[in-house]
Amino acid sequence: MMNILFAATPQIALETLKTIHKSEHNLVGVVCGEEKRSGRGLKINKSPIKVFAEEEEIKIFSYDEIKNEKFKLSLEKLDLDLLLVFAFGYILKEDLLNLPKYGSLNIHTSLLPKYRGAAPIQRSLINCEKETGITFMKMDAGLDTGPIICSEKISIEEGMNTEDLEEIMSNISSRNILQTIDSIEKSEFNLTEQNEDESSYATKITKEEAKINWAQSAEKIVGKINGLCPNPCAFSNYKEERIIFYRAKISSLPASDPGKILRVDKNELLISGNDKCILVSELARQNKKRMDYKNFYNGSKDFFVLNDVFDFS
Repeated sequence: MMNILFAATPQIALETLKTIHKSEHNLVGVVCGEEKRSGRGLKINKSPIKVFAEEEEIKIFSYDEIKNEKFKLSLEKLDLDLLLVFAFGYILKEDLLNLPKYGSLNIHTSLLPKYRGAAPIQRSLINCEKETGITFMKMDAGLDTGPIICSEKISIEEGMNTEDLEEIMSNISSRNILQTIDSIEKSEFNLTEQNEDESSYATKITKEEAKINWAQSAEKIVGKINGLCPNPCAFSNYKEERIIFYRAKISSLPASDPGKILRVDKNELLISGNDKCILVSELARQNKKRMDYKNFYNGSKDFFVLNDVFDFS
């Protein structure tokens, strides 16, 4: 049995946390990122990790607490065996990473050394990759540079978005986490150093890159739409309104003028890119509910007009 401290923030880490909590291991606490205000009322949104910890009466530490040098003494009293980090969103100091008996384990959502950094899932889709994966690695002072314990590949199927990949990775992590922890406790694992020549960095997603340029290739446009869902979401302007796109595929229909609506009926919305068309399957009007295209059409069948062109200047 190991004393484990779990550091995570978003939904993708929740099933892994639940698996550890139900196991024979001792979950001494969770570390959560800062709570953020969002929406019209600027309400505080608690992370899914914090909500679960409160419900299960698991001890909660804030990031501000653990980065405080004076707090290190409190952590030492926990007699930590392992610090487990999954999509935490903050850089942890080396002395904290080395504090547990067995060091610190990071679950990273790419096939390292490719896509180190803040947004590996989104960047893999934006860059039109055909596969990605999840990596269990021992943490060191660098940014996702530590040696690899194990990894699992995931094929990126047509039409997948970030939400789909997060769900798949969540399941892989929760399914493998106890076996990985046990291998660390029993020293029955091998470490593989990362090849620096193959490394790349997944920079943080910005709102400024969310606007669609219909003059790009259909592949690039679809990658942006699927990669930026659910946040910040790709968008384009039409009829002086912001249209939000959540999911799309490439169509074989030949292109016309970039941004031109080439088909709009009860079954399909096709918009021209530079080389091929984009088949939109989920979208929303400004400040409206997200819908699949058929439901959108049923409620707004006269909104999109054939041969109209999206404003992307």
